[in-house]
Amino acid sequence: MNIMPTDAQLLIGKVLQIKDKISAKRHCIPSDLADEWQALDKQTQCFESQGLYRSAVKGQQMSKSIAYSGSVKELSQLVSKLKTLNNKVTVSQLSH
Repeated sequence: MNIMPTDAQLLIGKVLQIKDKISAKRHCIPSDLADEWQALDKQTQCFESQGLYRSAVKGQQMSKSIAYSGSVKELSQLVSKLKTLNNKVTVSQLSH
């Protein structure tokens, strides 16, 4: 049985992918963008998978609960903000 991901799940995946990209470049984030990164990081911490592996059992399905109460539209806005920040960091990184 294939279960199709919902729009929210796809957006959460995008949030995590972009956060990973920015985290990899965190040492290159200019000081004028640091506050924006910290705010977005704090807003999206509920999607992190800390502690999942302690309770995972091979062969058993595992569900992950997320403490996010926003709408799909708000998630989409978070993705846009993260993409914009990632682009700014990349441009800043290239100009150095």
